[in-house]
Amino acid sequence: MVAEERTVNSALLRYRAGLLLIWVGVLTWLPFIVMRASGYKPSLFWFLPFHLIGVIGGSRLRKVAREEMGADAPKKNTFRTIGHSLIFLGILVWGVYFYLKLVAGQAVDVEDFLPYHLSGIFGGIAFLAMGYFVNRRSSSSA
Repeated sequence: MVAEERTVNSALLRYRAGLLLIWVGVLTWLPFIVMRASGYKPSLFWFLPFHLIGVIGGSRLRKVAREEMGADAPKKNTFRTIGHSLIFLGILVWGVYFYLKLVAGQAVDVEDFLPYHLSGIFGGIAFLAMGYFVNRRSSSSA
């Protein structure tokens, strides 16, 4: 009984740490944005590793913690499928950016691709939230 409680507590702690790591990864861009707004042109590559470690590491940490707590995965519905697809497309935008910059050698700017990335991510999050509320409403009425 005590061992189960410790496992759940440590899993909950890992889940919260994963959420914190995601936020740190997202908020990594605040200094970048402030520097760009002030006229300085910092390299994207100084910030990108911290963003990716935070967001990807945090989401993996949350997934493992959810499994350890025995929480069921959210039910699939159309909103969740659309949300994940939009997030995936928002991430794929950077494949085009890196191809043009590194392979084709063209002069491309981050600001040309960032709106597409953010619209995919935020649109996907909006659809995931709608899917969450649809699942919640259907489970409370059942």
